[in-house]
Amino acid sequence: MTGPQSDTFELTITPAKPPASGRRCAPSGPFRTRGGWLCREVETEADDGSLQKEWMPFGTELNILARTRSVEGEDHGRLLEIVDRDGERHLWPMPAALLAGSGENIRAELMRLGWEPHPRACRKWRDWLQEYLLSADPAERVRCVAGIGWHGRAFVLPDETIGAAADGERVILQCAERLDHALNQSGTLAEWQHAVAAKAAGNSRLVLAVSAAFAAPLLALTGDDGGGFHFRGGSSTGKSTALVVAGSIWGGGGTRGYVQSWRATDNALEALAALHNGACLCLDELSQIEPKAAGAAAYMLGNGIGKTRAGREGQARKPHEWRLIFLSNGEVGLSDKMREGGQRIAAGMEVRVIDLRADAEAGMGLFENLHEAADPAGFAQSLKVAAGKYYGTAGRAFLRRVTVEFDTVQKQIGSLRQHFMVAAGLQDADGQVYRVAGRFALVAAAGELATAWGVTGWTEGEAARAALRCFRDWVHERGGKGSSEIADARARLLRAIDMDGNSRFMPWHRDPRAVVRTNVLGYVRRGGEEGDQEGVPPDYFLHSQGMKEVLAGLDRRAVIAGLANVGAIVMQSVGEGASRRPEIAPLRRVLISTQN
Repeated sequence: MTGPQSDTFELTITPAKPPASGRRCAPSGPFRTRGGWLCREVETEADDGSLQKEWMPFGTELNILARTRSVEGEDHGRLLEIVDRDGERHLWPMPAALLAGSGENIRAELMRLGWEPHPRACRKWRDWLQEYLLSADPAERVRCVAGIGWHGRAFVLPDETIGAAADGERVILQCAERLDHALNQSGTLAEWQHAVAAKAAGNSRLVLAVSAAFAAPLLALTGDDGGGFHFRGGSSTGKSTALVVAGSIWGGGGTRGYVQSWRATDNALEALAALHNGACLCLDELSQIEPKAAGAAAYMLGNGIGKTRAGREGQARKPHEWRLIFLSNGEVGLSDKMREGGQRIAAGMEVRVIDLRADAEAGMGLFENLHEAADPAGFAQSLKVAAGKYYGTAGRAFLRRVTVEFDTVQKQIGSLRQHFMVAAGLQDADGQVYRVAGRFALVAAAGELATAWGVTGWTEGEAARAALRCFRDWVHERGGKGSSEIADARARLLRAIDMDGNSRFMPWHRDPRAVVRTNVLGYVRRGGEEGDQEGVPPDYFLHSQGMKEVLAGLDRRAVIAGLANVGAIVMQSVGEGASRRPEIAPLRRVLISTQN
């Protein structure tokens, strides 16, 4: 066999940049790196018939830095370092299972990362590459994991691990396929603070969204369940801006940026959630998901586990798992979206997905402080442009401080949350309201920690004030701190009046010659009618069948008693005049006054 001539080694390769770790792992055995090429020692026949050894190049530089395996001692692999023709180094944790096949998948991924076979390599270069990967035995051992997020005290990202395993070993992400993710970095933390975080200050909804993004990795430390915040409001109010700003903490880049879409299959949404484990998932426009799937999808995201599916042999495959905070937006709330599909939202769902009106009531949509911008539209555009340039640095800076403060951060979070709960004034609050307050408290604590650690650049108290303002807005719109079932019942009754007040409520002083309708909910007594005081808002009376229809699915007796206790309705006995009407059979009525 005749080897290549010496001029083979004259091909120009940019010198490799030193690895960030300062380590170099040279090939061993019959393999060497010479002139930027990976070579194998071969025997060639000289002109006189004797055998001589020669180093034959067959590809660009490729180093095997360590052997990898999971905590359970499985999922073995190799940590490869590919040096491309520009001298850039790329790391790839290669699963050893890929060596069982022809090696085509390995070669494809290596070439994607910049590895190239030598232009004059002999036909054996594929076999040599496989031999090199199988025979190398580096001294270093690395723990591999299959997903991002917390693994012990280490937070694993696709391109970086912050912190280390309990035994001090490196921890890396190892996947058989390349992850399509947006957990990227661009710009510096100082640039992000100046262009994004500083402009969010003074805007309660923006500060809440940013603080919620910081709160996501704290869930694993505090033991809180995952959940979400949904910003509801009309178009062009700034809802999407809140998601873009919050997403810039964790990443961005590409045509889509960091924000994802609600329009996805169950499988895709599960994969997205797993890819954002320990981080913040931003989902744009709730209207894009089917109404019947909205509730199940939101519950799944908060519950932190996907569907259990069968493998090829019929065995149960391990489902995706995650713990995250997600931010969502839409022109309607989750309850209204589910109602489109004939469903009703459960009380537990309202705790997992906090529905917050996007309008901050400052006449500028979601915004309250434009920071010298000419108008809300211009302010929103400037934030989106800035978030598209500077992203991904704040989340990593926050994680680095969390790993340093790992032993004490729980105590810090607990103290900050307690301050918030006291300020929220939760005396006589329903348990569901208390749980929602706890979610706002965690978000406030995360924002305050990020501020104290110099990540946001805000003044102390900015995050707590924003979270408290948003919590109080949520309580006000909900109808108070009582039971959600009672709040739901009150909303249903008022909705019935708004939608059917003129069509399904018969006049209190009805013309005896009028035809009696059978689909009415009750009666309305309006100011100006005979026997009534002019100028007084109308009172609505629901009979038992109307109440049964409006409060379907609820414990009517308990809910009616609760509504009466909070003054939302008045229990009233039927008078003599009403009792003569045959269509009014029960002896007691519920009076719903528009004044309450």
